[in-house]
This record gives sequence, structure tokens and C-alpha cells, in this order.
Amino acid sequence: MGKTSFFTVGARALYCFADSVHLCRQLLAGGAQIIQLRAKGLADREFYELARQVQQVIREHPSDAKLIINDHVETAFALKTDGLHVGQDDGDFRAVIRQAPAEMLIGVSVKTVEQAKDAEDAGAAYVGAGAVFPTATKPDSRVIGLDGLSRIVQAISIPVVAIGGIDGENIALTIKAGASYCAVISAINDAENKKEAIEALQLKIGVR
Repeated sequence: MGKTSFFTVGARALYCFADSVHLCRQLLAGGAQIIQLRAKGLADREFYELARQVQQVIREHPSDAKLIINDHVETAFALKTDGLHVGQDDGDFRAVIRQAPAEMLIGVSVKTVEQAKDAEDAGAAYVGAGAVFPTATKPDSRVIGLDGLSRIVQAISIPVVAIGGIDGENIALTIKAGASYCAVISAINDAENKKEAIEALQLKIGVR
């Protein structure tokens, strides 16, 4: 049976991030549909337990939200989460894609057209391209700019998630450059009202 992707080209959607059960609940209440669990500094067992709890919260929520695990391949495989995201430095993503459970979708971080093509050829469901703009989350990350994002979008046929420094001032530009999803961290997670932040960003990209 082939994999059914909840990632679609031209989706104009947000890609959110959580590092706790509490934040996950807030994002779900705000209408988040894709949530990546990204919690740095936890031991493998601690991350597994957090992922298990977050997965339960998402599955019990009335929406059809999806959980993506960041980096922790063994946890994602053990829990059979909806998806897994890996970077260029997180081992051989080709092997991860081959070994993943049948319905699990794998995303790969890319900065160049060549990396994006390699990920698509390997069977990735989507690529995360960036950093599009400078970002405090990863201050050392090389910025590819809107031109770099556009080149990647034009080179592949799978959806592109734009990431890096995206906020209300520039999110529409990433959609104009061809991104199907916009990964937003600080502009949502640092907001006092997550629901209002999500809705404001959705308005910017024409979802509402």
C-alpha cells in the first residue's frame, strides 16, 4: 500500500512547533493542523515519554491534526507517528525513508536545489527549505533567501515547507515564492494568545 500524504502542493498552511504537552494543547486550540515536536536537550527516554503524551493529546483532539517528530528516529518508529523530520546531519535520510513504517511521511531539511532533488528522489514527502530569513532559533543557519526558496520550489514536485524567521511581516512573501507550508515558531509560540497569532498568520496567507 502506498503512502497517503497529508502534505499537498499549494496548501497555504501553517506548520507549527511544540516542545511540551501544554504548548501542544494551545496550538490545537488555535487551529494548528501540523505540529512538529521539537524538544532539544532531552534524553532519549524523556523525549519518548513526551512524544507519547503529545501523540495522545493530538489523537484525542477532534481535529485531524498530525504529529511530526523532529530528529528522534527511533521514537517516531516506535510510536508510529504521522511523520518524521530529519536534517542533513541526522544520518542517512535515504535509509530512514526506506526503513520507515509504511504510512509514515518523512520530511528532509534542505538548503540547495541539489539537496531537494536528492530528498525527492529518495521518497521524501516534503522538504523543509531554509533558513529563508535570519532566525533567532538557529542564528548560525545559512540564509537562502526568497530566491533560494523559489529555486527549490521550481526544481521539485513535492511540497516545500519554508522555514526560518517567518512572521506576519514576511509570511505572504514565502507563499508568493511558492512555498506550500510556512513553518512558524517564534511568531506563534511567543505570542500571549496563540489562537489569535495563528488566525492572523492564516489571514496573511489567504487561508481565512
